[in-house]
Amino acid sequence: MIRNLTKFSTVVIFLTIFTIYVVLSFKPPTKEEQMDKYNKMNQEVEPFRKNLTECARQVRASMVDVENFLKRIPQSTMQGKCFVACILRRNNIIKNNKISEENLLEVNRAVYGEDGEVMSRLKSAIDECYKAVEMIFEICEYASVFNDCMHMKMEHILDKVTMERRMAALGQMTSDPDVWTDDEDDHLKLVKDEL
Repeated sequence: MIRNLTKFSTVVIFLTIFTIYVVLSFKPPTKEEQMDKYNKMNQEVEPFRKNLTECARQVRASMVDVENFLKRIPQSTMQGKCFVACILRRNNIIKNNKISEENLLEVNRAVYGEDGEVMSRLKSAIDECYKAVEMIFEICEYASVFNDCMHMKMEHILDKVTMERRMAALGQMTSDPDVWTDDEDDHLKLVKDEL
């Protein structure tokens, strides 16, 4: 009983120290940093928003088709599938009626940075999704099936990478917060950032 109480006390102390560390290490961004981030986001989002609007008009996609695209729900109508093809074309992911692996990787690099593991797994997902559309010749169906495949593969890949990194970071930490090293503090920050 006393041993269990001691373990419980250790966990409570650890959580208290961890909470204090998180609270004290938090630095809110300055107004300038917030404005820079907002302006950068607007610059990146505006062309995408414009493409959504123009493609929806061009293929006469319904609001449901647009919502399905944004929510990553597979398209069920031909207009929805052609809407996906239009978006991928306008973002240069489809060139000459084929997926451009180079452009797709570049778009994802903008999102995930130079994370070698994610990019390696992304290339693997692209190869698998190429096989899924290999015999599809109608461009709307081709784009829609490829898009759905990539969403499924990448969601699984990113969940797996995130979980592996969390477990690795936690596994490398000592359970005694009084003897944490700078490396373990970095691991703790990694875990905090991914949570």
